[in-house]
Amino acid sequence: MTVRKVKSSPKLFVCDTSKIQKIILGTLERASDIVGSTLGPGGKTVLIESDYPGLPNTQTKDGVTVFRSLGSANSYEHLVLEEVRSAAQRTATEAGDGTTSSTVLTHSLVDGIFDFCNKNKKYSPQKVTRELSKLVREQVIPEIKNRSIKITTENKEILRMVAKISGNGDEDLADAVMEAFDTIGFGDASHVTIKEVSGPYGYNVSSLEGFPVAMGYEESIGKFHTAFINDQSNQKISLEDPLFLLFDGVISDLMSIQSVLERAGSEYASGNSEYKNIVLFCHGYSDSVLTSLAFNMSNPSTINVVPMQTPQAGFISARLHFLNDVAAFTGAKVFGLKDRVLDAQPSDLGKGMTHFEAYRFRSTIIGVSDDLNIEARANQLTTMRDNSESQAEKIWIEERLGKLTSGIAKLTIYGGSTGELKERAARADDCVCAVRSAIKHGALPGGGRVFLDLAVKIHNEEDSSDVAKNILAPALTAPFYRLLENAGYSEDEMEVIMNKLLDSPELVYDISSQQFGKPEELGLFDSAPAVTESLLNATGIACTLGTCSGIVAFPRDLEMERSEASADMDYRNTVDNPASYVNEANQRP
Repeated sequence: MTVRKVKSSPKLFVCDTSKIQKIILGTLERASDIVGSTLGPGGKTVLIESDYPGLPNTQTKDGVTVFRSLGSANSYEHLVLEEVRSAAQRTATEAGDGTTSSTVLTHSLVDGIFDFCNKNKKYSPQKVTRELSKLVREQVIPEIKNRSIKITTENKEILRMVAKISGNGDEDLADAVMEAFDTIGFGDASHVTIKEVSGPYGYNVSSLEGFPVAMGYEESIGKFHTAFINDQSNQKISLEDPLFLLFDGVISDLMSIQSVLERAGSEYASGNSEYKNIVLFCHGYSDSVLTSLAFNMSNPSTINVVPMQTPQAGFISARLHFLNDVAAFTGAKVFGLKDRVLDAQPSDLGKGMTHFEAYRFRSTIIGVSDDLNIEARANQLTTMRDNSESQAEKIWIEERLGKLTSGIAKLTIYGGSTGELKERAARADDCVCAVRSAIKHGALPGGGRVFLDLAVKIHNEEDSSDVAKNILAPALTAPFYRLLENAGYSEDEMEVIMNKLLDSPELVYDISSQQFGKPEELGLFDSAPAVTESLLNATGIACTLGTCSGIVAFPRDLEMERSEASADMDYRNTVDNPASYVNEANQRP
């Protein structure tokens, strides 16, 4: 009997340096062109076809939304896009803005690295990227942070300017975002949730009882998160009337929580309970547990269990403290060494909150908590704060106290069409993230002023390295030129504006009004993280691609992808119409 050896999956690969550079630069140039076309007041919108049948297409000026939609039929190009996409998305999440600048910077930096290495064949590409990364981390970023303006009650108006810039000049949106933060205070724990409603154009702000969680589905569920997302248009997990199972430990075997899930499911099936959704918080999960819960989520006849990880902080028992905070808010019980989760009853899962929603990097518990529980926990946290052993610990406890007692603001967006609502909701989310990051890290003069100043400083310093002068300095001017290009300026006009700014370092240029002036006069401010994160993330991915000497990728299988798309469509239909799934299952032999 002849036994044949199983072969590995066939792949495509290329290792020719010139071809590699052509593929990478070509892909980045096209991505930079379409994402960069949205930058600034002169930016245009991009029309994006929906990934899912029945959902409306999107027309947006939001850079990260555009980048998320990009793909390529070419396996090599698609792999490059996937690499750069993570940096762009991370910038948006951390800063709320700067995605487009990050994309433009990445293309310019990679172009500079390739050009420099081609002209200096004996200069190690690894050395080039190490120098570039070190320069950005140890010199440029500290310089940017030193220039940031701290937000106080005296200069709070700067936050509105940040919101306006992040919202593409929408003053109504900026006012609504500021009203939302006014409603709940301007602390680091401030949290705003966004809701879209059909109706006459406008915004409305109201307050909610809620608890923000600094952890989203991507960090909690990892590669399994797509199975839990039930709001595809907004890419979020949304659960109505959820209960909460809190466990101080890692769940590596579903049997450890099977009993309580069966009890909750039995009560729901018998009509003794109206709760079908459970949010599970613990410190980690095995792949087998996540696989089982993902399969369970697709079955409309069972209760839904969404696994979330507890956020980590730099303090002992930080995760247990988080569980105790959630327990105080939801009324649920924390299980661990003292109380076995095997003995948990449905009554230990809290009284049921109004809503739970999870995005990629943040989540929110919405509902009315028991005042006595909150007061008791707040008193404990106040005592802990007063007895804290360091300033860092005190700040951490104050943030937790604010989350428990400050509530959540709801920003409702009204619009006449689904496409319009989605576009404005994306900009509103950018505004909220930008304002929050500005509160925490400060603001900087906008209009590309900071990047220009850094480019000039690098170019004029005698001790600047060749890498700094030939790669970093030109790249830092790229977002500024793209801003002017989108607004229809010619090369000669760009040079006039550039020379004026170089002669007057205290001025910025407002493309909307076509005026020079001080940032506070023109209202041109960016959140500091929008600048630092865009540069850090762009440098990180540029240093990775700049030393690439080969690409290995799977060939695109159109038949398989169509099959997966069809399966996904069936899954969505099942979620949207569970009754038909149950009827079909009952009719099977």
